[in-house]
Amino acid sequence: MTNIHKAITLYDIQDAVSIDTPVDSNSKFYENLTPYRSDFTDKKIFRQLNINPKTSECNPLKSSKKIFLSGYRGTGKTSELLTLKNKIDETKCYLTIFVDISEEELDTANIETVDILILMLEKLIEALEKKGADISDDVISDFYDWYKTKIVKEVNESLKGSAQIELKAESKVSLLSFSSLVANTKAKLQGSIESKKVIRQEINNNFKMFSMKFNEFIHSLVQQLREKEHYKDLLFIIDGFEKIGSLNDRKKILVDDSNKLTIIESHMLIALPIELFTEKNRLSHFSFTENFPLIDLSIDGAKECFKNFILKRVDEKLFAKDAIEMIVEFGAGHPRQTLQIINRAYFEADEILDTDSIKKAIQILGNELSKVSPDELKILKDINNNVLLAEDDCYTKLKAKNIVFEYGDDKVTINPVVLENKKFKILLNQDA
Repeated sequence: MTNIHKAITLYDIQDAVSIDTPVDSNSKFYENLTPYRSDFTDKKIFRQLNINPKTSECNPLKSSKKIFLSGYRGTGKTSELLTLKNKIDETKCYLTIFVDISEEELDTANIETVDILILMLEKLIEALEKKGADISDDVISDFYDWYKTKIVKEVNESLKGSAQIELKAESKVSLLSFSSLVANTKAKLQGSIESKKVIRQEINNNFKMFSMKFNEFIHSLVQQLREKEHYKDLLFIIDGFEKIGSLNDRKKILVDDSNKLTIIESHMLIALPIELFTEKNRLSHFSFTENFPLIDLSIDGAKECFKNFILKRVDEKLFAKDAIEMIVEFGAGHPRQTLQIINRAYFEADEILDTDSIKKAIQILGNELSKVSPDELKILKDINNNVLLAEDDCYTKLKAKNIVFEYGDDKVTINPVVLENKKFKILLNQDA
């Protein structure tokens, strides 16, 4: 979080509670909330990857593993993934490649699986360069030569002028030259519709060979990394799916066309948008899905931890008596909602954040969240009456809209901010 500091004055608050930039374990704003998430520990991810968290020893997996981490928007998935990356890096078991597909490197409004694979390839090569990995030329040259002659040249024959992928004269194949070629391809996937169409079509038409060359490249890299005792394997950590396109776009990539992503024979840890949790059974044919619930404030120490989460960002002198406790209560174990309450209260406050400004903030958020359909209202009445419900599209939509909160161990509640809306309370208590 470059240039963002703890709020010392009222006018520092907006930047300090920004929800746009995730933090990891190296950030001064980081607070480890994971111990207060029922049904989840990072040990589960380590076990899936055959890493002993106590000794940092690992046994390489014989086949590639795909793991989905599913949870609410703003509950800390990205922070958890970044922190897991830091922890895994310390073990030297995996060379981790973090891929955020929403970081303005692709056209997120018009994206397909091919685009993501090109970005993954670019990030892999960048990671090897950054680590100074000693990779022999013959490992690089086979994939590079095929990609250059079969993909890039074929694409350029169909395009003209500036729409073409730039080809540089290379006297010797290297990671740098391969990185440049892939980066130039990715740049065109951000460009014109014509460029996107031709590149995607060319790779899709040759997808069997493309995936085979990609896999051969990965296998050769892993073999060399092991021989030189650098790492034992590769792990892609892929984030940002919930910020791309429409729900149908996300479903097409992660569910309907999942074979294109999962045919790549490398381990992957992927953040799964909560709206796709109902697809868990379909995904289970080739992956594991770990649920990443909200923080359960009833667990001993959770409220104090959440208070620390707030005070790392905003100085205590900017809160009136009982204000922090009220924010924690209505933040309800949801990090983003907690920060949103603080930010809204800032607009309503005079000199400090007091209970009056917080109440107004909660009212505004409640008004935004409390609009529900008749089918959704029926589900909410069942939840209010402690009826345990099966997961379906309507129920999942309520989670995606932050109206229903889950905390693991089958603990489900209605967002307390929504319950503060007077009209909603009347509807909730009306007879069917």
